[in-house]
Amino acid sequence: MRCYHDYSVLAHLDVIVRYDMAGVYPFEKAKDIIAEILTEAINDGKGIELNTSSWRYGLTDTQPSREILKLYHDLGGEILSLGSDAHSPEYIYSHMDEATAILKGIGFRRFCTFDKMKPSFHEL
Repeated sequence: MRCYHDYSVLAHLDVIVRYDMAGVYPFEKAKDIIAEILTEAINDGKGIELNTSSWRYGLTDTQPSREILKLYHDLGGEILSLGSDAHSPEYIYSHMDEATAILKGIGFRRFCTFDKMKPSFHEL
């Protein structure tokens, strides 16, 4: 992240929860590192993605987790994209209503789409 700036959002920040057979790693143990990553993104004008595929995979939380989303918000993060990893038509826009309700509950009011890597903000 410090050397490469040709991206708009960080996606799948905690994808390991889909594969880690030991269970979900405690957020508090990784919070400082995650805060450093999110702060770097915010300072560089980058955002994060909330991906709704967590519902399809039967995960117990969003991806990234609500804790990471809240931390991003609390650190001043505003650039937020929404994705569903559709890969097939039936998953397009899947669980977006639930996702936007969670984001509003955290305090987010907008999400972004991008044109030539420039964010455009839209109301949730």
